[in-house]
Order: sequence, then structure tokens, then C-alpha cells
Amino acid sequence: MHRLLRRILKKSGLSADRVPSSEGWYKFLEKLDETFVSNDEDRYLLERSLDISSKEMEELLEASKESYQQRISALIKVIPDLIFYVDEDGRYLDILSQGKDELLYIPRDRIIGKKMDEIFPEEYYRVFYDATREAIETNRLKIINYSMVGKGERRFFEARIMPTNIKEKGKRTTIAIVRDMTAEKRSIEYLNVIKKIFEDATEGILIASRDGDYLEVNDAFCRMIGVEKNRLPGFGLKDFSRFLDRETMAHIHRSIDTKSYFHGEVTVLRDDGSKLLAWLTIDTVFNENGEATYRVAMLTDISELQASREKLRFTATHDALTKLPNRTLLFERLNEALKRAKRSERNGALFFIDLDNFKEINDTAGHSAGDRVLVECAERIKRVLRESDIFGRLGGDEFLLIIENIKHIETPIHVAKRILQAINQPFEIGEESFELGASIGIAFFPEDSRETEELVQFADMAMYRAKEKGKNRFQYYSKSLDTNVKRHYMVERALKDALRHGRYYLLYQPQLDLGSGKVTGVEALLRVDETVIGLISPTEFIPIAEESDLILKIGKWVFEECCRQILLWKEEGIDDLLVAINLSRRQLMDEGWGPFVEETIESYGIDPSNIEFEITETTFMHSKKLGYQTITSLQEMGFKFSIDDFGTGYSSLANLKQFTVDKLKIDRSFVTDIVENESDRAIVKASIALAKALGLSTIAEGVETAAQQALLRKLGCDEMQGYHFCKPKPPADIPAFLKNQNPSQKSP
Repeated sequence: MHRLLRRILKKSGLSADRVPSSEGWYKFLEKLDETFVSNDEDRYLLERSLDISSKEMEELLEASKESYQQRISALIKVIPDLIFYVDEDGRYLDILSQGKDELLYIPRDRIIGKKMDEIFPEEYYRVFYDATREAIETNRLKIINYSMVGKGERRFFEARIMPTNIKEKGKRTTIAIVRDMTAEKRSIEYLNVIKKIFEDATEGILIASRDGDYLEVNDAFCRMIGVEKNRLPGFGLKDFSRFLDRETMAHIHRSIDTKSYFHGEVTVLRDDGSKLLAWLTIDTVFNENGEATYRVAMLTDISELQASREKLRFTATHDALTKLPNRTLLFERLNEALKRAKRSERNGALFFIDLDNFKEINDTAGHSAGDRVLVECAERIKRVLRESDIFGRLGGDEFLLIIENIKHIETPIHVAKRILQAINQPFEIGEESFELGASIGIAFFPEDSRETEELVQFADMAMYRAKEKGKNRFQYYSKSLDTNVKRHYMVERALKDALRHGRYYLLYQPQLDLGSGKVTGVEALLRVDETVIGLISPTEFIPIAEESDLILKIGKWVFEECCRQILLWKEEGIDDLLVAINLSRRQLMDEGWGPFVEETIESYGIDPSNIEFEITETTFMHSKKLGYQTITSLQEMGFKFSIDDFGTGYSSLANLKQFTVDKLKIDRSFVTDIVENESDRAIVKASIALAKALGLSTIAEGVETAAQQALLRKLGCDEMQGYHFCKPKPPADIPAFLKNQNPSQKSP
């Protein structure tokens, strides 16, 4: 009997062994009915529960499937690889490339369903297909590395091909996971480059931990500190104290502690005892959290740089010819000496030394011989001085000597005498022998002055006084020095300042043809701006300039300015105006004058026939071989020449015949009294006759009256210039003057 039926009988008070009463039977049936009703309800509930669970399960399964796809999609996005599903024939069945389509050789929809040989060129297809077949046949992972050119650049890839147990239409399949390795490849190449640079760098490099413990070092570092590489393990930044002095190490530690780096010049004390001048940099490497991780030390050998530095410093502060201190260094040392004298209350002396007649050596033997004499002269003077004395070259043939701590008043005298004795010995240069003297000016400090510039000026003035007294001697400075000496000094300094600041200018005095009355040319006359030294006559400043090399610099400026002015006049329609330019003996004896003139006229495009050089009769007579060569070369270029101040010197007729000059210029001293003085008139008449006999033209200068002009015309003089006809004019006034004097002259 079913256990459920027994439970109902028991609840109804019945038993299966006896027949129930009507009442008992009725109760039994009621209980049985309740049980079936209850059972129907349970069954309904169960069926309903099962029905609901099936729908929810379907929804859950659907949701799970969607979630799974999302997870797969998310993973594909995150994974940096392309995933290919390929069968054994090389046909692409599917591609997972979400977000990475730009890495595909061609678009995704053109790959799926196609075989490899339908997509790729032979060189790529064969590699991919062979790798796929090998993976399937060996049933093992196959890894290949390759590169492809696409979209204008080459990219590098790694493919991991793994066979699967899945068959598609009876074909075995593989999963190929392809990763773009371009960035990694370039990183490796970059690291290799860095490694190569590290290994081959000429700078020494040490990499250490944050605490300074050794990690890596290159060969250059080992060479610089003089330690073999196999001895370095265990060496770190803290061991730099072996190679650097204590003060430097303390400075390094302070810098790293406060700024995390050190940059500075150090002297490395190498293991073999030698020293190396180096530039040391120690920098700290920080991680992304700003924490110090490494220290990198770099040593650069700057020995050659230091040598170059010292060479440049020497070049900037020393004379190139004699290797003595130059003007800049001398003034610096003199300034320091004046300060020491003030502190110690000890006396010193400044010697201004100028070689007498040195220009004669340059003029007669050339600048090369002159340079050798200067070098020998400097050596001789150095030999008679103390090691503590400061001796240098100002420029040209001028030297300065600074003597400190003078204890005896006679000391400067003895020094000056020794210098003169040394210089007075003959100078043997090649086969020639030269004799020199020196004029020495001496000023005391701090007695005469405590100022550098002023002290040099006083010593210079004393030197001029020594020259005035006859040269080859020394002279102390005193406030009572001759006024003429002071004037000479002031003029020379003013001329130098004028050249430096562009304070020279030219006036042009017209020259008149006495026959036709037309202007034939102009003479360029040099003037100095009155703001430099006041009103000063050329008769005063020209001789002073000619005593030094200053006349060469001034002469170049004059010639170039005349060329520039001729060009400007040509632009205004003045084509045939002759410009007379004065030349000094120093210019004729200068080897560089001829080349300078030729280069300048080429630069300005000037016809040499537009220029006439005037040289004085004395210059013409005393020009040596080099001077005559210069005259000849200039004449061959097409320049004209005239003899200035004719009659005041002692011209040689042989010289006049040998050198074809074009014109004789009769000196103003004979023209001034030509009307009243019979002797002057006779000299002028004879000079004109001589010129005509030699085929030369004549011009008289300094004509100031109509009577003088008339007499000169009568005597046969060709041209004249002077205040009677026209005073010197600024260049801007010449065109208008020519237009008024020569009606046929083109209008500007």
C-alpha cells in the first residue's frame, strides 16, 4: 500500500485490516479528496514553476551569450594582436581585428574567404603558407618574424601560428596571432644605437644606482681615470674621492644634495699620477613618481679645449710677431701695478721705448727684414731685464716696460742704459747690417700719475723730448716739458683718434688752364675736423703723420675717398676731371701700396688716367729702388705723375729723364714774389724752359693775384692753382663751379 494512502487512513482513524463504519468511511473519503486537491495544487505549482524557470533560463542564456560576446569583443580590443582563423589551404575563414584594421594589408572584407596567394605578393604568400603548413603537419606552434611595406612605411610583425582540433569542411585549421612589433623593433634598434654610442663615446660614462653604486661604465671612462675595466666592479660615485681633491668632492656632494646634479670643471688625479682636465656632469634619473633611481656621470676631456683656450687667450693678449704682451695686456698689467704701488707705497717706473729711424729699415730692406729686427730687438731688451719686469710691444716700433719696487733712484738710469747698449749693437740680417738707436721716455708712479692712460701719455711725451734732444737717449717726464713736445704728442694722438672715428675730410682746389681758361683738374687736400684738435694746418699735421706708419693708413683713406668721389662725379656727368693726390715717401716705400691701389680702382671701376699722383721733389730724389719700382708699376697701370714743390730740392736731370713724369709743379715760394723779385722770376722761367725741353707741362701753385697770373701766362706756364682763381671747395660744390667756369661742361 502506498505510504501516502496509509498516512490518510491513519489520519482518519482507519485500518486496512478492518472494514470502516459509514462515518469512518465518509471521513476517509473527505481526507482522500483533500489530498487529491492538494496534490493538484502542488502539481500546478510545479508545472508553473517549471514553465517560469524555462523562460528565465532562456533569457539568462541569451543574456549570458550577449555578455560573452561583449567580453570577447572587449578582450579583442585590449589585445594588441590580429587573430586569423586559417585552414590548411591557406584560406582565411575569419579575422578578429576590431580597432586594428589599419594594420591589415588590405580591408578585412577583402581577405575573408580568400586564399593567401590571392591576397599577397609571392614574397609574402610563400612565407605565410609554408609556416601554416608546417604548424599543421608538425602539430606544433610555429613562430615567424617578417616585415611588410604598406601605406608608405615598413612595419615589422611576429606571427604565432597554432594548429587546432577543429575542422572546417573537412579541412584542418590554425589560429594565427599576429602582433605589430614595429615599435619594439625600433626600440631595440634605438637601444642598440644607444649602446653603441655608450661603448664608443669619447666621453667617459658611468651609470650608478641612486646611492652611487657601480652599475655600468664605458671604456672611455676607464681610460680617463687610468683604471682597467676589470678593476671597476664595486667602484661607484662615492669612490670618486680617489681621483678628485677633497674640496671638489665636497662641492659635488653639496650640489647633488641640493640640486640633484653637478656640472663643473675638475682636475682628475689619475692612478699613474698624471692629471687630466675634464668637464664632469653628474645627473639624476627620476622615475614616474619623481623618485631618484639612477645617477649618470659623464667625463669629457677638455685638455685640448683648454689648450685652445689658452692659445686664443695668448693670441688676444700677445703680439703676434714678438710674442710679447700687447697693448691690451700691458695696460691691464700697468693698472695692476699702479694698484700694488698704492697698497705697498713703493715706487715704479714706466718706460716708453721708440726705435729711432726704424722706418728706414722697412723702406730700404723691406718689411720682412724690419720684422726680424723687431724680434731681435725684443729679445735683446728682454735679456737685460729682471724676470719680474713687464715688457711688451705697443705696436709698430714702440714698446712699454713696467718696473716695480724701485728701491734706488739710479735703477731706472741703469736699466735705460742697458737697453740702449743692447739696441746699439749692429743687427745682422742676412747679408745686411743695420744700426739702431732708441728714444726712451720714463714716467714714475705714483709720483707722476696714478692713472694708467695718463702715465702712458707722460712717458710718451718724455720719449718725444728725447727725440727732440737728438735721439738715442732717455728722458724723464717733468711737468715743465717743452711746449713743442707736448704739442707734437697731442697732434699725433689727435690724428690717430681722427682716423679711428672718421674725422678726416677732403677739399678739392680747382686747377686752371692759363691758355683756355678752363678747369683741367682738382687737387685733393686733406683736412682734420676742428672738433678733434681745433684748427690745424696740414703743414703741421702732415709731417707728424709722416714720421709714423699713420701716413700709410691716412693715405689709403684719402685714395679710396677720391675714388668714391670720382665715381659720384661721373654719375653727375663729370667724366674728364683729373684728380691730383699727394703721395708720401712712406707710401712709395710700402710694398703693399701698389696692390692696394690696383685693387681699389678695380673695385670702384675707376680709369687710372683720371688720377695724378703728386710727389715732392725731395721724395722723388731720395726714393730707393723700391720707391722707383712702385712709381713704375703705377705708371704702367696708367696713372700720371707730377713733381710737387719743384725748385725747392735738388732734382737730378738723369732721374727726370729716366722716369717719365707728366708735370712739374712750381713751388709757391717762387710764385709769391715773382712779380717783384727778379731771382724768383728767373727760377720760374728756367723751370718752365726745362719742363718744355723734357716734354713736360707746368703748373704754378699759390697764385693769389692777377699780376702773378698774367706773368705766368707770359712766361709760358701751362696751368695754375691758387686763391686768386679758387679756394679749396667741398666736393658737393665742384659740379656747380665747373658748370660756371666751363660752359661746355655737362649739366649735373
